[in-house]
Amino acid sequence: MSDGPGYVTIKLRLPSALVERLERVARRRGVRRGRLIASLLADWVEDYVGDRFEHFSTRDNRINVVDKFLGEIIPVSVMKGELYCEYCKSFTCGHTRYAKKIYARWGLMSRLSSWENFQEP
Repeated sequence: MSDGPGYVTIKLRLPSALVERLERVARRRGVRRGRLIASLLADWVEDYVGDRFEHFSTRDNRINVVDKFLGEIIPVSVMKGELYCEYCKSFTCGHTRYAKKIYARWGLMSRLSSWENFQEP
């Protein structure tokens, strides 16, 4: 079954206790359970395939990352002085880890906390 170009629907048989925990985590983060599972699976695959992410753009206090597995541009913004993934609703997902590498490469990590208070004139 297909959900459009580039997408495939997969049915998983998971223990009910695991599904309940996934549902709680998804609710706490404010995302759909399917999106949470897709993000977790993509993070797991990242350990085995190195070419998952690509830098798309950086603007003010946000970096946009192309996630080739999910087929989407993911916004990662600065919140409370840390990088926060707006897709996963997380500070610790693969998107934020990649964004940290980009900021470190550019020498911008020290600016993260100052961006929190950034206001345009």
